Amino acid sequence: MSSSEPEQSPYEVKKTSNEAAKKKRFFGWNIVAASALMNGFGGSVHWQGFTVFFIPISQSLGLSAAQTAIPFSLSRVENGLVGPITGWLIDRYGVRRLMFVGTPMVGIGYVLLSQTSTFMSFLLVYIFVISLGASTSFMQASTTSLNTWFSRRRGMVMSINSAAFRLGGAFMVPLLSVAVLKWGWETAALWVGIGMLVFITPLAIMFRRSPESMGLGPDGDPVKVDLKKLDVAHGEIPDSDDDWTARDAIRTKAFWILAAGTVLRMSVHGTIFVHFVPILVWKGETQQMGANLIGLLALASVPLILFFGWFSDKVGRPRLLAGCYLSAACALALLNVVEGTWPIFVALMLFTGTEIGSGLNWALVGDLFGRKRFGTIRGLLSPIYNVALFSMPITAGWVYDETGSYEIVLWVGAGLLVAAALVFLSIRKPVRQS
Repeated sequence: MSSSEPEQSPYEVKKTSNEAAKKKRFFGWNIVAASALMNGFGGSVHWQGFTVFFIPISQSLGLSAAQTAIPFSLSRVENGLVGPITGWLIDRYGVRRLMFVGTPMVGIGYVLLSQTSTFMSFLLVYIFVISLGASTSFMQASTTSLNTWFSRRRGMVMSINSAAFRLGGAFMVPLLSVAVLKWGWETAALWVGIGMLVFITPLAIMFRRSPESMGLGPDGDPVKVDLKKLDVAHGEIPDSDDDWTARDAIRTKAFWILAAGTVLRMSVHGTIFVHFVPILVWKGETQQMGANLIGLLALASVPLILFFGWFSDKVGRPRLLAGCYLSAACALALLNVVEGTWPIFVALMLFTGTEIGSGLNWALVGDLFGRKRFGTIRGLLSPIYNVALFSMPITAGWVYDETGSYEIVLWVGAGLLVAAALVFLSIRKPVRQS
């Protein structure tokens, strides 16, 4: 090199390298796409599709509404018990390994479910194969991965994942209902199982442990730590001031306020979605129209979920969550008094508050407790809110069996959502004791 040529400083080399890295498409968006496809098709069929099976299974096996809700409710108990373990395993071994175990289990479970002919065999397959597999894949695994790969855009990507879940439900729930009514719930369950194995399981290959394992920071930003000090090959995430250990997190007031709010909103959300088609049939709709309305509701919620996810990154999440659950409370109150398909749908539109709040709820876990142990801390919430998810759908079924009406269920649900709004409004970011 000629002595007259200016020497390029190390800072300029580093700056050029960082600019090139920024121009390159961030791999985290591949994680977002894989999560969206997995939850949009697989997750929506599993979590939202149960309401389509509700009436045919109860008629086929001669069950009451309360009995039909038992498999879903017991699966919540199981999820609550294994949730902390699953969360720790995800943090320890990574999302991809857990998905390659859990998603095929769900597929095999639905194939086995199609062959059941008794309530006991249905119960065993649904709880110990399908539910166990779902607890190690779908939402818990994908939200952990998204929280690892994103920080500044956490609310937006969580909402993209949530919107995909609802968009999938908008198409899959009505299609599943057509299949159930035309060919029977057993054939529909068989197709669901094959679809899980052939189309959903391979998506797990897209997941990576952390951006640091690829020499990147969250959101594709330049790495702010010395990667030589990390075991990046195994996806080690650097500690930061925002990261809390699980032991320290559960000692904070914020954790228990978050747990209370999550219990209140999940108990209502889970119960309504288990009984959604029966509720709409009670309101005078046909079973297929009920499924169509649920699909249309999910479709209409997608742009709202995306907008509020983006907006929450700008203004914060607790106040938005409070507004979402007040809206959903109004929906359940109105559902008790309105009549006719379109007035019912207008009332249901307000229920999109619970759909919007779902992604924001899990983004709030990352806001409060950081990236590194998100899976474990989210898993610790699982046994708390799943107690409500076990008891509430069965209780709602019992109330309907006794009264022939969902009126009490809807009024109580509205009250619980108002309480959830007040709880989320009181959350404050925890501060470490000096």
